[in-house]
Amino acid sequence: KAAFEIAVPGTPYSIPNLKPVPFDPAQAKKLLAEAGYGPNKKPKIKIAISTSGSGQMLPLPMNEALQENLKQACGVDIQVDAVEWQVLLNASRAVPDDPSLQGAMALNVSSPSSDVGMMFRYFAAANFSPTGSNFEQWKDDKFEDALKTLSEATDDATIQKYFAVAHERLVDNPPWLYIVHDLNPRAFSKKVKGFVSPQSWFVDLTLVDLQ
Repeated sequence: KAAFEIAVPGTPYSIPNLKPVPFDPAQAKKLLAEAGYGPNKKPKIKIAISTSGSGQMLPLPMNEALQENLKQACGVDIQVDAVEWQVLLNASRAVPDDPSLQGAMALNVSSPSSDVGMMFRYFAAANFSPTGSNFEQWKDDKFEDALKTLSEATDDATIQKYFAVAHERLVDNPPWLYIVHDLNPRAFSKKVKGFVSPQSWFVDLTLVDLQ
């Protein structure tokens, strides 16, 4: 399922009636032209991806599809550097101009959930790489204020309110390009009862019974 936010649609912190950014190659080319790019000066971006790992479905063909889509839609030249998953994780803790990135300007990684811990890990200013995993060095004051309130909150209403505020900042001032909500395939025996497909990668096995 295509992703336009961190939260999975239908979950408590998903933004209701969120309107996705439309597919508009003409507008994309106009914005690139305003930035000084055009047919004779195409933007070039090198992105590091992994060949597998961390629950990803089909990373190579999916990234190749994105590469071709951006090229056809607005002329962006994407170079894909496929590496092992652990190499990509190591890269996420490097500063953007680190020689180990070999010129990669962006990383395509996957996230296991959309909870507060994940938001802090990837987007808090305190976690700028190499200290943490905020590789893009993103900082948003409203997001930081929401995280501070969440760190001190003890009641559910406040937590829910400011979790939503933090999530909205990740959509309105996005540090990432959201691409897809993975749906991990699973196979079952008729003997398995009580399994509930999770909204993240964490499975509650306390409900499962073998009959």
